[in-house]
Amino acid sequence: MYSRLFVPIFVIIAMVVGVRYHLLLESETAYANARYQHDAGELAAHLQKTMLPLLAAPDRASLDAALSGALLLNGDLRVARLDYAGGQLEARRSQPVAPQYPAWFARLAPVGAMQRTVALDQATLALSFDPVLPLNGMWRNVHQQAVISAVNVGIIYTLLGLIIFANKRMLRRLADATNRFQAGEHGVRLPVGGTLEARMLATTFNNMAQRVQALLHKLQQSQSDLSAQLARTVLAQQQLQVEKDRIEVTLASIGDAVITTDLNGRIDTINEVAQQLTGWPESRARGMELHHVFVLANNFGQHSLLKTMKQIYAGGEVVKVGNQSLRDAQGRTCTVEYTANAIRTPQGEVQGSVLVFRDVTERRQLMQQISWQSNHDILTGLPNRAALALRFEQEMLRAREHNYLLAVCLFDLDHFQHVNQAMGQAVGDEILKQAASRLHDFAGQRHYVARLGGDEFVLLLPELNDRAAIEYAMSKLMAALARDYAADGKAVSMSASVGIAVYTGNDISADSLLRHADQALYQAKITGRNRHHFFDADLDEQVRTHHNRRTEVRNAVRANELLLYYQPKLDMRKGRIVGMEALLRWNHPARGVVGPMDFLPIVEHTDVIVDIGEWVLREALRQLASWRGFDADWVISVNIAARHFQRHDFVERLTAILAEFPEVPPHMLELEILESSALSDIAHVRSIMLDCQALGISFALDDFGTGYSSMSYLKRLPADVLKIDQSFVRNMLVDRDDLHLVSAVIGLARSFGLGVIAEGVETIEHGAMLMRLGCDLVQGYGIARPMPADEVLPWVSRFDTAPVWQAAAALPPIVSLHDETALT
Repeated sequence: MYSRLFVPIFVIIAMVVGVRYHLLLESETAYANARYQHDAGELAAHLQKTMLPLLAAPDRASLDAALSGALLLNGDLRVARLDYAGGQLEARRSQPVAPQYPAWFARLAPVGAMQRTVALDQATLALSFDPVLPLNGMWRNVHQQAVISAVNVGIIYTLLGLIIFANKRMLRRLADATNRFQAGEHGVRLPVGGTLEARMLATTFNNMAQRVQALLHKLQQSQSDLSAQLARTVLAQQQLQVEKDRIEVTLASIGDAVITTDLNGRIDTINEVAQQLTGWPESRARGMELHHVFVLANNFGQHSLLKTMKQIYAGGEVVKVGNQSLRDAQGRTCTVEYTANAIRTPQGEVQGSVLVFRDVTERRQLMQQISWQSNHDILTGLPNRAALALRFEQEMLRAREHNYLLAVCLFDLDHFQHVNQAMGQAVGDEILKQAASRLHDFAGQRHYVARLGGDEFVLLLPELNDRAAIEYAMSKLMAALARDYAADGKAVSMSASVGIAVYTGNDISADSLLRHADQALYQAKITGRNRHHFFDADLDEQVRTHHNRRTEVRNAVRANELLLYYQPKLDMRKGRIVGMEALLRWNHPARGVVGPMDFLPIVEHTDVIVDIGEWVLREALRQLASWRGFDADWVISVNIAARHFQRHDFVERLTAILAEFPEVPPHMLELEILESSALSDIAHVRSIMLDCQALGISFALDDFGTGYSSMSYLKRLPADVLKIDQSFVRNMLVDRDDLHLVSAVIGLARSFGLGVIAEGVETIEHGAMLMRLGCDLVQGYGIARPMPADEVLPWVSRFDTAPVWQAAAALPPIVSLHDETALT
């Protein structure tokens, strides 16, 4: 430690010396400079006083003598020059004073050469001084102080060296004594003397050595007692080892794997075969819980093992289990069968358990491939459709023979496809396994559950007396399936819908019963989900017809039988077409052109509506790209179904579609959504609308005024345009209530800063009234009926704004609907 102090002490000394000599140099410089200036001033005054009389009667010799004497009066004077009327005299020091200081010192001391000029009537005296003598004096003082400082530093470091030497000697003695003590010389002691630290260290060491020596003496005295006790312990251990070796030889000679546990389920012994099958050596397996070593990988295997061992510890009988998948420590699996039994005392008290198992992989492999894979679902472990068919026929036969009801329940997880797409297939598989486990637990030994595929499960409920028993079972099972599912560290909310068909012993096939349950499931879906629905025979024909028509619409999409008609939008005040609304039609092979209300309601609750919506968007944008050469300001409106609009990937898919038509700016596209669909989930709809508006797309609320809560929610929907429903516009000239409603909607749009457009304008009078109410944008049969794309441009070229509309544009706006004269 002391040696490490050398550097900081040196730094401190250097800093102190630097500060001291800096101050000393400043002091010496100030003093020498003042003295230097003072002497030069006195010499100049003396020469002025002396030479004035001499200049009155010019005596060159006297003047020269006076100048030479000035060199003797001031040793710093180097040259004295006199310019007067009689000429010029100069006295120069022949032998300059030798500097006693080094050259670098002169750069540190700011004392330099000096010039003095003295005016003597008509003469001038110039004096030049060199600061050699002042610098010599400064150097002598500084050098003297530097010698003193060096001596002080040397003394300090000498004392530190002596301290280090004394400490090193003390530490060498301590190290030597410690080594001798460790080598067995317990009587070694340190001499007490020297510095205070050395005496204290020696005293402490000696006390410690004395105590250790006493302790060793006591240990030596007890060694003989310990030796005797150890001999007895070794003899007992040898006897136990002989017994243990006998048991281990017995277990090793058995071809089966054997594991024994205590009452806490922790492993006591594990023979060689068990170590090979589980992959756990005895040194690591002993003391571990059984289910951590004997790991059953098949579904419900671990659960059954824990349940079995709990029964064994409670005094249960022998349990035999076959066809189990055992996974070893390296992840390899093999098929085993095991037997679990209790280990009892002669008095019958359970002390632990023994588990005997064997590898039956080769023997069971063919059976497993043929039976298990053909009759069970791999993901969930439940019976599959093939196994269900056999059990279905058996249950129907038993129901007929015993005259009881058989309920066929078809389950489907609500919005499972959305969860699977949003969170990934791994999460979806985990939810399916948990749902299967809940169904399996509910089914038990009495009922039968199977997985058909995807998220569909079938539950057979036999031996039921009435429908109330089915209702009770469904309420319990629906509550179990509605509990949150834990997947990927998150709680996922999920519900299920159930369709139920009841077999009463009549002449019907299992496939028909399953189809009836499927139709009931569809009814449960369309009536709100998270509920059960019984099959109704009266709706069977309707459902089949609906299903056939839905299939027909799906095939029409694939066959490219859809087409778009366009209805113009007119700005009456400006007299120009501002855009088009794309309207869907079906060019039916047999029925001709069919309107959307004849087929869209059939598929509005299926994903077919999404395919149709994306087709309409692409076709409308393609058509708008061709029209931009005619009028680049047209905006095209497209209706979006609620199921399509509320998909989680709607914005992403819409962005991709827009990217297919880079020549069409996004602000030229307007999406129309029904007011009723917007209010169904306003927070989600608002989020999608804001994301689309960030792309530049605008929104129109279609059929505005038909929703019962539209006024209270309008401020939360970031719409750009309100579309007044045609049912109000069509009758507003004859129905004052409709007229008031149209006026209110226009005023509401103006209050919220929104645009407004009226549908259903069938006459020029409708348009004139709308303009006076403040609505300039209209569409309807009074302007043009929807037309194919190839007829649009010829129609626009022939279109002429009605003179009545132009006249109405000049009329004052209607301020009050209660003023009868304003309405004429």
